[in-house]
Amino acid sequence: MKIVITGGSGFIGSHVVDVLLEQRRDVVIYDLETPRYGQACAFVRGDIRDIDRLTRVLAPGDVVYHLAAEANVNRFFESPVYSNDITADGTLRVLEAARRSRAARVLLASTEWVYGSLAESGDEPITEETPCATEPDHLYTSSKIASELFCRNYRGLYGVPYTVMRFGIPFGPRARAETVTPIFLRRILRGETITIHGDGSQSRQFIYVGDLARGNAACIDPAAENQVFNLNGTRRISVLQVVRTLEEILGRVAELEFVEDRRGNFKGRFVSSEKAARTLGWKPDMEYEQAMRAYVAWYRDNG
Repeated sequence: MKIVITGGSGFIGSHVVDVLLEQRRDVVIYDLETPRYGQACAFVRGDIRDIDRLTRVLAPGDVVYHLAAEANVNRFFESPVYSNDITADGTLRVLEAARRSRAARVLLASTEWVYGSLAESGDEPITEETPCATEPDHLYTSSKIASELFCRNYRGLYGVPYTVMRFGIPFGPRARAETVTPIFLRRILRGETITIHGDGSQSRQFIYVGDLARGNAACIDPAAENQVFNLNGTRRISVLQVVRTLEEILGRVAELEFVEDRRGNFKGRFVSSEKAARTLGWKPDMEYEQAMRAYVAWYRDNG
């Protein structure tokens, strides 16, 4: 069985490649960008919107991890048509290539944002049974919900198996420079002001990218077929906690500026990954502070 990873040259994708190669899987990276981290596997330069090319890469029985998408919510706001084209429309094309090639399964990278801006109050955790947002307030959210619906449609109409993986907020080595943790780290090291949207109390469940990659690999289990899994951190960490954790590790004080919160920011309750633990035997290994120390050490060596 061959495993094709769209977006395998990127932040999360490259770590998923690493884990699968450690498991001695037959991996092919399918990406517009050349792999940068020395993985000893096949590479095909291709666009996910090129159905014919991706169909030729796939063969009956192959598995597709579909990680290629627009991950920057700010670019979604600035370039909605293009961003949707490579996210929701891109997913549709990957599913069509999988249908034509009779691939074994499509594993979709989704996000906790699909739950929408549920109130933070309340003790009831969000699970995979929690409905997706019916009135999503960000184009990014809508595009990811559409991607999930396309997976369900292709299963129901054409029999293409799928797995949906809803990610928390990843951080760690190789992170995109415009994501929150490297932005905060870089600005503290340079003595620059950190801009915080809202009052900084809004929380996220950050997950170390190595743990997230292991969760992706766990989803290849047959028990994950036609299922949805939250792959998330075990604690809610506020934006201010991110800053304070970095201050403690770096021994520096950050300059902060508070501005109006962004529309559509996910503000949901605790997202439970208990289903992945129960069904797949997966849970994060690294506590947040431990993972942050590991990332800061990597950043200092490689940044």
